Amino acid sequence: MSTVPVERLEAEANGSLRAVAVYDRDGLDIIFERDDVAQKETAIDRIHEELVLQEVGREYLENLFQVGRWHCTMHRFERAICLHAANGEFSGAFVSVDSGANVNLERLADICHDAGAR
Repeated sequence: MSTVPVERLEAEANGSLRAVAVYDRDGLDIIFERDDVAQKETAIDRIHEELVLQEVGREYLENLFQVGRWHCTMHRFERAICLHAANGEFSGAFVSVDSGANVNLERLADICHDAGAR
């Protein structure tokens, strides 16, 4: 399972980093959770399943948009922005930051992508 440099994500997110996880086909490892986020009950198995399912649709998205290789997907919620960055076949990173924190999401995706490209 790949990893991502949490310290670089923390610096880029300027205090708004909520959680970081890495996954592969077999499972998901949470490598960072902010205290106020860790107290919440998480549906980690369902999140992992969703991330793997998104990977299944990778080829479809690449063929549909025809703008190159798919790198990441972003979901914005009331309290969090969640970024799913693919690092390989059925592997990648999940990063969440506070909504409204004015974080450069493209830079977060680049950090995740660069870590997986090694």
